[in-house]
Amino acid sequence: MAKPILVTNLEGLLITPEAFMEPHKNVWAELIKKTGDKTLKKWIGKKDYFIGVNLAMDKLMPKATREEKTLQVRSWYQEAVIKYIQDNPNCVDKHIADRLKQLKTKYDLILLTSSTEKHIDKILSSAGLKRLYDSIVASETDQEPKKADLIEVLFAKYGKPKYYLTGKEDSETNDIFKNREVKVISKQDMDSL
Repeated sequence: MAKPILVTNLEGLLITPEAFMEPHKNVWAELIKKTGDKTLKKWIGKKDYFIGVNLAMDKLMPKATREEKTLQVRSWYQEAVIKYIQDNPNCVDKHIADRLKQLKTKYDLILLTSSTEKHIDKILSSAGLKRLYDSIVASETDQEPKKADLIEVLFAKYGKPKYYLTGKEDSETNDIFKNREVKVISKQDMDSL
């Protein structure tokens, strides 16, 4: 009999949010510097920030396709995340990682991440989490990251998970899982698993 599925994210659960936010700020600073367009600052931190990213990349790579532009900027970002983790190993929560290793006996662990398929192995390796997950659902490199689309892939490929374990108390992803009748558990409550 197959084990039930436990899906997790990375940010806020296994890796501190700063490991993703600081590189995000750094990439924005580089985009503004390279384009010379200070009006791009208004997109920093906005939910629809990728509109600003597209504006910047249109200036930097005017002849490239949208996919090529997205691939480039997402590569810059994820390489910055990898460097941040390497430079700041304490950003990884080893206690949560150890607990998840214990839970592998009871659950199939699946990582749901908007990181790209190309970079997620490097991110996990940098964090010392390479062999933690049984499966990974990541975004395609040339796509703008959208968790809702990744959740659809997750359900289609693996079926309905029993739990979604997250480090984020309130998020659109949590709401999507709840609406699909998947129990959302915070890391503070993971001992109930």
